[in-house]
Amino acid sequence: MDFRNIESFIGVDTNEAEELGRLLADTLASDLEKIRCGLRDSDAQSISFVAHSIKGASGNLGFERLSQLAAAMEIRTRGGRLDGLENLILEMQCLLEQLEGSLSGK
Repeated sequence: MDFRNIESFIGVDTNEAEELGRLLADTLASDLEKIRCGLRDSDAQSISFVAHSIKGASGNLGFERLSQLAAAMEIRTRGGRLDGLENLILEMQCLLEQLEGSLSGK
């Protein structure tokens, strides 16, 4: 995930794209923690709510894969299912790490 995708996707300059990328990274880190807590507590409803938020934010910024993962998580948990979330969480975590690396210039 590269924050520079935001520049072309929504038509902002580099500084604004970086700021939005940092906001997404910070929010996603927090949201992943909420999802892990929801999984620990078997709270499909709260996970669905957080996944919906991630889906919208990432989709609006052009991070399609993250949006797809969040949509899959939302659909699964909306039906009350918690199985298979670990893999979705791991992939989302990898995308977060890629974004953070892009923001730090790594």
